[in-house]
This record gives sequence, structure tokens and C-alpha cells, in this order.
Amino acid sequence: MTDRNERRDPQEMLARLERMQADAEAMLEKYNRLADEMGAAQIEAFSEDGRIRVKLDSDGKVAEIGIDETAMRFRQTLGPMIMSVVEEAKAAYGVKMTEMAQAFLGDQIDVKRIVRDSLPEHMRGRFDQGNGR
Repeated sequence: MTDRNERRDPQEMLARLERMQADAEAMLEKYNRLADEMGAAQIEAFSEDGRIRVKLDSDGKVAEIGIDETAMRFRQTLGPMIMSVVEEAKAAYGVKMTEMAQAFLGDQIDVKRIVRDSLPEHMRGRFDQGNGR
């Protein structure tokens, strides 16, 4: 019986290692590009009337809330309106991060489907709109 390593061609093994290195470098480059894009990704959402603005930073945290003076007249509904705009911004952020993850993984995993299926039913419409469905 011959030894398994004796049957391997050293040139073939070297070529395979070089392909693996090139694939790893390409994946790292893609990751770095997407990481830069994510770092620059700030999301801004507005109420339907434009009186409330919520801005999220690149980590998905609320960075700013802008409230127009005229919105102060609606004090009894101001809190729910702000929460609604924050929810909208978070949904947009989720869509953006899902798109980036899908771009990184390609066709290996259907990230969009996994995320969509994990959302509560009332959020799926927003997710579908953000993904152009």
C-alpha cells in the first residue's frame, strides 16, 4: 500500500494553497470594504409630516432626535410619534445591515430570508419594503 502523501503532487498542493490564499485575501478585502461602508452607514428617518427626525449612528444607536417646534403642540401624542420614528429608523438600519451581510456571504446563506422569518409579523412589511419586494 502506498503512502497517501506519496501520491500528492507538490505542485498541485502549492497551487491549491495559493488559491486558498487568494480566496482568503479576496474575502478579507470584501470584509474590509463592507466594514468601511457599515461605519459610514447612518440612518435617518422622518415622521410622515416631517416634524420628527431620528438619526442612528453606524452602530444603530439613536444619535439625534429632532423635533420641530410645531410638533410640540401635539404633546399627548408626541411620545408615541417619536417611538414610531425610532422604530422606523431601526427597521431601516436592520435592512441595511442585512443587505451588507448578504453581500458579504453571497449565495452561501439566505440572510435576508432568515432575518425576515425571525421578525414579528407587523415588521415584515417594512423589511420587505426596504428590500424592494
